Amino acid sequence: MSRWRVAPLVGTLLLIVSRVVVAQTITVSGNPPALKITAAVAGSEPTSVSNNTTTYTVVTPNPANRTYKITAQLNALMPANVTLTATLAAPTGGTSVGPVALDLTARDMVTGIPKSTNATQSITYQLSATVLAGVVPSTNRIVTLTVLKFP
Repeated sequence: MSRWRVAPLVGTLLLIVSRVVVAQTITVSGNPPALKITAAVAGSEPTSVSNNTTTYTVVTPNPANRTYKITAQLNALMPANVTLTATLAAPTGGTSVGPVALDLTARDMVTGIPKSTNATQSITYQLSATVLAGVVPSTNRIVTLTVLKFP
């Protein structure tokens, strides 16, 4: 009789282990170089700068009828009148939301990422400011990307 009780327990343990192994993940290739606004046309706003040398890799598991999304948020607000925008290219089957101004709130960046995705895509950052920003001391911000079930 004890054999029958052990078999269901082993099956349950295997299921728990397999769920951990197939979790969705996202990794980033590294940090982009510093973005510095150094030019402006007389009578116009400062000239924004951008960089697209960073990539992300997203891996999603294979449960039936499941899609995923990627969100992004900053660890601290940008200085007044300064905006950091990010655009994530979408893997096949997903949809990029386009350029998104980042702040402390997690913002959707890519939606509808299908199950069984393993793709590397580009990230484009753009830094812009208005003349009201004035001279802003150099600061760092951390952008956190997260993969979540969607919808």
